[in-house]
Amino acid sequence: MSITSLVPTKVRPDSVKWLAWFTVGFGIGLMAINTLLFAYAVWKHKYPPIKAKNMPLIAVLYVSMLIWFIGTIGTNYNLPGMFDFENSCIVFASWFRVLLGVFLFIHIHIFRLYTYLRIFEQLKRMTVRVYAIGALIYLVFALGYGIPVTILRNSLTVRFVPSLGICVYGLAFIEISFSIIWAGWLAILVVTVLARNINTSFNEYKEMVLIITLSSITLLYETITHNIVQEYILYRWLRTLSTFMEYLTNQTSLFILLGVPVYNCIFNHEAYKKRFFEKMRADGMVARYNLTLENRTADTNVESTVAPSALERADASEDNNQKSTQSGIDTSSSSRRRNPDGLSLPTTTSLSSSSSSSSSSSLSTAEANI
Repeated sequence: MSITSLVPTKVRPDSVKWLAWFTVGFGIGLMAINTLLFAYAVWKHKYPPIKAKNMPLIAVLYVSMLIWFIGTIGTNYNLPGMFDFENSCIVFASWFRVLLGVFLFIHIHIFRLYTYLRIFEQLKRMTVRVYAIGALIYLVFALGYGIPVTILRNSLTVRFVPSLGICVYGLAFIEISFSIIWAGWLAILVVTVLARNINTSFNEYKEMVLIITLSSITLLYETITHNIVQEYILYRWLRTLSTFMEYLTNQTSLFILLGVPVYNCIFNHEAYKKRFFEKMRADGMVARYNLTLENRTADTNVESTVAPSALERADASEDNNQKSTQSGIDTSSSSRRRNPDGLSLPTTTSLSSSSSSSSSSSLSTAEANI
């Protein structure tokens, strides 16, 4: 019995053109909004709150979203020109939708959070070597997963149904793929929890909780649907809901991460930047910034160039300045210490007026450096 005979004509993918084109058009509209948002963020990448998002990794996230979107549409809908070549399902359903879409999407979220942990918790630099290792890990995984998927029989991975013009996944492919995706989702959750207490100027805990929540909804639906109704794609409402569920995760992440800084860059430019630096100062990061912004090659420009003990002394020095101001001590002393990387760290205690001036100067220096 052919797979076509199992599905009534009224539910075949090509029977309701308006629903298919509405779903595709809606996704294109969302992708266009994300593209404009990303393009503006790239244009204004020097704006400190945007720069702090690590734009190079955001760029990779955007690419994964775009590829994932193309893969979803190419898998769920037989659009003109999509399946004009052999093994097109391997390209759209396996490589675009899963490997270069979902898997890369997960990898970038994990790696972005790791950069914050490395910088703010471990007090280490993000070097080119670290980025290369991150890229190599994904490359090895991609080849280890993608090559077998490409060379195995279509019945085990994904096959094309010519009469319906759609791709249908095999059970083995479904089980392996969803096991990897759930493991990646768990990894994002763990890293998010670990990074929840980093300095509030760069903390993305709330944003990541929202992304994880939306991803959970999508992943639960897709897991249940693919395992209970393996040929869900033959039923237009299940297929349509699956597509919109993927929009829920794929098309919202960039907006969640960049929406607030981009909006404030447009409508509240100076006030928002001022609050950003005030948060830095409240977190005791001004002294740290004067020490850690030396490495201009870093994507976030928040690098640890000194040993932890030196950073602690810098933060303690800033606290002492504030205490001296409150007590009105009329003393002034300065000393210069040299940290292990050869950076000079001044510490001062002065009158109330001079202390205020020093704080403003440090804040201005941090603004200039970032």
